[in-house]
Amino acid sequence: MKCKLQWIGLCFIILFTQSIHALQERHLIIIRHGQGEHNLTHEYNTNPKHPHYKEAHLTDKGQEQVKQTAEVLLNYGFDNRSIAAVYVSPLPRTVETAEILAEIGVFDKEKIHLEPRLIETQAGDREGLNKDKFTKDSWFVGIQEAKSYHGESNEDVRKRAIAIYDDVEKQYPEGHVIFVTHGMPAMELIDALTKHKVKLETAQVYLMPLSNRNKLA
Repeated sequence: MKCKLQWIGLCFIILFTQSIHALQERHLIIIRHGQGEHNLTHEYNTNPKHPHYKEAHLTDKGQEQVKQTAEVLLNYGFDNRSIAAVYVSPLPRTVETAEILAEIGVFDKEKIHLEPRLIETQAGDREGLNKDKFTKDSWFVGIQEAKSYHGESNEDVRKRAIAIYDDVEKQYPEGHVIFVTHGMPAMELIDALTKHKVKLETAQVYLMPLSNRNKLA
């Protein structure tokens, strides 16, 4: 099933080319975390093991964004009865996003799995520094550039995002699966599966069929 997303504010309207009963099919629901503290300071915040890392939690605005996203998902019938599993990047802002979704009833907390392959693009030696000093567009990082500061490129992120998708697609023959992740991992996975570059805003959602990648081509 194909679907288009029309964004209105923080929420989305799903415009289906088939009937609403198509929601009975398996879907992957990709959610970017709500606004985090690092989004305001424009700091690289990617690796808890790095000495310059400091925790970045959801802002008050970020929490409200996630609550609105939860209500939209529930209104479209995505709830604990239909959600098979939830895979979450282990950083605080994504974990907090998943916890809010669970508290509102989108799924039970027991369905949450922390998944390192969904973590933010690794910043290497730039951890904790201001992004604006290095780039005007942090959505795109070349292989050689990433190597120069021991970070990850778009290609690196794409490979690990595809790997977790393939594992999940095989593991859950029924039900929907949610990924709670970050901007670049979401963009690279969506592009790998649909050939469209989509830059999700904070707490925005992308919905697509969960099926063998060969069938999506």
